[in-house]
Amino acid sequence: MSRSGARRRRGHGEHKGVGKDYKVEAILNDAFVDGVQFYEIKWKGYPDSHNNWVTEWDLGCPEILAEYNRTRTQNTADVGQFYKILKAAAEHHPITVRNTVDQVGYPEDFEYINESVYSDEVPRPCSPMFPCECKDRCTADCPCIRERYYDKDGRVQVEAGTALMECGPKCGCGKDCSTRVVQQGSGVKFEIRRFAHKGWGVVTRAAIARGTFIGEYVGELISFEEAEERGLADSAMGLTYLFDVDMACTGGEVADFSIDAKMQGNITHFFNHSCQPNMVTHPVYVEHRDPRLHRMAFFAACDIPAGEELAFDYSPAGSDGGGARFDCFCGAPSCRGSIFL
Repeated sequence: MSRSGARRRRGHGEHKGVGKDYKVEAILNDAFVDGVQFYEIKWKGYPDSHNNWVTEWDLGCPEILAEYNRTRTQNTADVGQFYKILKAAAEHHPITVRNTVDQVGYPEDFEYINESVYSDEVPRPCSPMFPCECKDRCTADCPCIRERYYDKDGRVQVEAGTALMECGPKCGCGKDCSTRVVQQGSGVKFEIRRFAHKGWGVVTRAAIARGTFIGEYVGELISFEEAEERGLADSAMGLTYLFDVDMACTGGEVADFSIDAKMQGNITHFFNHSCQPNMVTHPVYVEHRDPRLHRMAFFAACDIPAGEELAFDYSPAGSDGGGARFDCFCGAPSCRGSIFL
């Protein structure tokens, strides 16, 4: 988003661009950047890929702007630095930012990444994969689809927590194969929004169908020992960004490795807790089958309407497990009142 991307004002919400008239269909969002108010514009007759940001004086449609200002509170915090961080995002749709609560801007020292990075003490996975020899898409007799984890629309259709096996980079099938869902990235339209009491969270700007892939939890892959040390410090501050990679654990065993998204992460870094979550998690295998180093993906647990916050249960067992207790502000009807980190 920059001032150079703004279209010059033509009056009455009409703009000239690439030899065509552009008319404002709707104002989708606003951002306060370097002391200037910008608005995200949906152009009539054009797909979302043509949306861009303009200033108020380049907008030229006072009636639409007045209606937008009447129905939505504008950002008051300068989120320009936030958008610089989000330039690295590989999501299919641009991520927007909204803060009408306080003057807090972007998280200091946070790096937006699109895949997890391995710390020095974590081994690189080497469990062998047996690639299929299908062309374009996996055929009915392909072992890769012996278990159908996704329906024809790419929505997960197995119980939460079930490990999902996707075709890997050595498989002969193409990128449109029905098994390749998580590895294709998220198609959700995200907005990072500031909430009172909870801080930053994420809402969806469009409705999401049950079973839809929402995002992969990425960060720094670290050892159990390192996770324990970081976890003690984070819990004391009321924070938690550690996600145990525990598919291989049974009977009270602890995970060998964890994903820490505190300093490096993607949109999932901003997901908040809810005692009545609308997302579930699944371990996912793509490049290898090492159960200690699987990927972790979020899917919609139900149909999620536009504007609803995306959240998962930080402590589904509902007990402390030795962690620190904090008041819960999730606001769910079944809120437990406390969360343990």
